[in-house]
Amino acid sequence: MSNTGDREAHYARLADAVESGDYEVLDRTVEVRPDYRPGRPPRGEAAEETRPLAVRLTAADRHRLAEYAERTGQPMSAVIRAAIDEYLGKHPAA
Repeated sequence: MSNTGDREAHYARLADAVESGDYEVLDRTVEVRPDYRPGRPPRGEAAEETRPLAVRLTAADRHRLAEYAERTGQPMSAVIRAAIDEYLGKHPAA
């Protein structure tokens, strides 16, 4: 989204969709690290160098990823990094 007006309009549409029952709202708490900032860090601020990685996704998986990223206001790359971190934390190599 390019500006604050676009973002506010998007949030208003999401709120309308939730109120009309288009989404199932789960009542849970979420803990977010205090240092969490979605997306790529500004140049020179990364804890370590990042490098691009090409990943092939089905059209359905890419659509699900894009929708989730849009709903949460995160870049797709941030969602992917968080998913990798969570998965590898739960499934250590033998």
